[in-house]
Amino acid sequence: MENQTNNTSFGKKVKNTFKPIFTNKTVLVSILITLGFIVLYHLGSMLTLPGVVLPDTYKTEGSFVEMLNLLSAGGLEHMSIFAIGLGPYITAQIIIQLLSSDLVKPLAKMAKAGERGKKKLEIITRLLTLPFCFVQAYATIALILSRNAAGSGTGITIFGESTINNLFANQAGGAVGLLFLLTAGTYIAIFIGDMITKRGVGNGVTTLILVGVIGQLIPSFNNVFNVIGMKLAATNAVTIVLSCILYTFFFILIVLVVVFINGSTRKIPIQQTGQGLIQDKSELPYLPIKLNAAGVIPVIFASSVITIPGTIAQFIPDSSYAAKEFITKWLTLDSGVGVAIYFVLIILFSFFYSYIQINPQQIAENFQKGGKFIPGVRMGDDTEKHITKVLFRINWIGAPFLAIVASIPYILSLATGIPSGMSLSGTGIIIMVTASLELWAAIKSASTTSGYVVTRRNIEHSYYSSQEEQEEKVTQLW
Repeated sequence: MENQTNNTSFGKKVKNTFKPIFTNKTVLVSILITLGFIVLYHLGSMLTLPGVVLPDTYKTEGSFVEMLNLLSAGGLEHMSIFAIGLGPYITAQIIIQLLSSDLVKPLAKMAKAGERGKKKLEIITRLLTLPFCFVQAYATIALILSRNAAGSGTGITIFGESTINNLFANQAGGAVGLLFLLTAGTYIAIFIGDMITKRGVGNGVTTLILVGVIGQLIPSFNNVFNVIGMKLAATNAVTIVLSCILYTFFFILIVLVVVFINGSTRKIPIQQTGQGLIQDKSELPYLPIKLNAAGVIPVIFASSVITIPGTIAQFIPDSSYAAKEFITKWLTLDSGVGVAIYFVLIILFSFFYSYIQINPQQIAENFQKGGKFIPGVRMGDDTEKHITKVLFRINWIGAPFLAIVASIPYILSLATGIPSGMSLSGTGIIIMVTASLELWAAIKSASTTSGYVVTRRNIEHSYYSSQEEQEEKVTQLW
C-alpha cells in the first residue's frame, strides 16, 4: 500500500513537472526553435568546405585536436565552415572579462553600467573575436595539413596542396577565401547562439557546445571499447566485457557526482525590515550560493586557453623543431605538465568567474535598497564582506572538485593509454551535466513565466464584461 502511494506521488510529480511544459504553446515553440537552430548548426558542421579533401580514415586524434573539435561541435572533424567554432569568441570573452575587472578603467565602468554597458562590452568582444578568428583559421588549416605524414602523405589536400606553404604559394586566393569562410562560420555560430538565447531556451553558446559533447558520446565510447578490446586481446571475452562494463559504471558514477555537486547549495538566510520581519526561522527566505558557483564556464575557459599553445605551434616553422616539440610535449593535455596547467587554470577561473556570477557588491546594494539584511550582519559593506567570505570558502571546495573531475580522465589516459575522448573526459562530463541542468532550468523558468502571462490575460478577460472597460481598469487591477 505504501509502495503504491509512493508510485502515485512520484507519478504526480512527473505529471506536474512536464504538463506545464508540454501544454504551453509558447514554451513548445521556443523548444522547437532551439531544436531547429541546433539541427541547422549540426548540418553545417557536417558539410566539408570546398577544395578540402579528407580521406575516409581521417580522425581527430589527440587532446588538443579533440578539444578544438569539441568547441566546434564536431566541425573540425569534417573541416566544415564551423571548423573553428566558438573558440575565438570564448577566448575574446576571457580577455574582455579579465580586463573589465578593474584592470582597464573604461571597461570596468562599462561592466558596472548595467545593461547598456554590457551591450558595449559585447560589441568590443565581437570585434576582438575577428583577429582571433583569422589566427585560429590559419592554425586550423595548418593543423589539418600537418596530419599528412612526412613524405608519404595521408591524402589530406586543400585545393590539391598537401602542405601549408604550397597552399598559400600556389593557391593564395583559395586559401584566403577559406580564412574568410572559417571566420564567417564563427560569426554565424555566434548568431545562432544569440537566436537560441533570444527566441529559444537556455544560453545559446552553452547549448551549442553541449550539442558537440552529446554528438561525440557514442563514437567516444566505441573508441574506448575498441582500445580496451585490443589491450586485453590475450584474455577471454568475459574479461573484456567486464572491463567495458566497469568503465561505463565509473563514467555514470562521475556523472552522478557532478549532478550532486551542481545541486549542492549554501543557503544564506535573509530578513526583511519593517512589517516584513519574519519571526519563524524555518520560514526565512535565503540567498542560495551553489557549491559550483561558477558553473561550466571555468572549464570552457580553461579548455579554450589550453588550446592556445597548440595553436601557436602551428605557426612555428618546421626548422624550429625544438620549440614546436616543447609546446606539443609540455603545454598540451597530452602531457603531465599540460594537465597540471589545466588544473590550475580551472581553479583560477572558478574563483574569478564566481565573483562575476554572484557579485557580492551588487547583492549588498540591492539588499540595502530593498530593506533586506542577513541576520547578525550589518547592511552595506559588512554584507558585501560576509557574502565574499562565504563565496571564498565555498570556492575552496567547489573549484578543486571541478578541477579534479576535469583532470582525472586525462591523468588516467596518460597512465593507462586508454583514450578519454573529449565527451568522456572530465571536461565533457562537466559541460554535459552543467549545461543540461541549466537548459532544463531555463525550460522550467520559461514555462513558469509564460504560464503567468497566460493566466493574467485570462483573468483580465473574464473579469471585465467589455473591451473598453478592460482597457480602462486593467492598470488598477494589477
